[in-house]
Amino acid sequence: MDFVIQILHALTIGTVKYGDSSLIVNCFTLEFGLQSYMLKGILTSKKNQKISKSYFEPLTLLEIQAPQNQENKLGFIKEVKLEYAYQSLPFDMKKKAVLFFLAEVIQQVVREEPHENSGLYRFFKSRLLWLDAIEKVDLFHIKFMLDLTQHIGFYPNLENSHFPFFDLASGCMSHVKTKVSIEGENKMYWGTLLGMKFDDQTKLNLDKEEKSKLLQHAITYFELHLQQFKSPKSLKVLHEVFSTS
Repeated sequence: MDFVIQILHALTIGTVKYGDSSLIVNCFTLEFGLQSYMLKGILTSKKNQKISKSYFEPLTLLEIQAPQNQENKLGFIKEVKLEYAYQSLPFDMKKKAVLFFLAEVIQQVVREEPHENSGLYRFFKSRLLWLDAIEKVDLFHIKFMLDLTQHIGFYPNLENSHFPFFDLASGCMSHVKTKVSIEGENKMYWGTLLGMKFDDQTKLNLDKEEKSKLLQHAITYFELHLQQFKSPKSLKVLHEVFSTS
């Protein structure tokens, strides 16, 4: 049987070890959305091995050649190369912590948005390239999460901004306080960050406690609006890296 080989633009979402020597890799592709591939024997050290496991680090941008997979079955990769080689991400502790945190966020999001979504893919790619290029990343992951909601259907509604509360459950301003309301300065920072252009987020100067609260609000917002979303396991490491730098 002849297979139609396609060139796909892919973002590595995560890997699962299969047996002693193989990996199952999940990729979010520009062309088809979420795709899964079996990489047989990739964990063995063979001199003539064509595909290295280093290609499949979290959120690596790849160009892969793979047979057409119309039935959403486990596919295989014929060839792979980097679409873009990150310049600073592998060497910057803060950026790496942000990257691993966002990898968990994206992995959970694409499970609920598995189909082809070129706008979502381009959002991921553009923001990752931006993360690689900028120096100050303290609010990057929070702004990323807030902007991501535009692509997955629950972007916060900031109408009636004079109301004293923002209700995370409804995603709207409110005059009634609930268990998941934001108020005062936290509400102001939430609205300010939402209203900023992505490249302006470095201009918002917050202390560590304010950033931590804002991030927790973003996580709670996702938990309330995505059924399967859970707080990323890498959150603790993220806090530790940011608190010591």
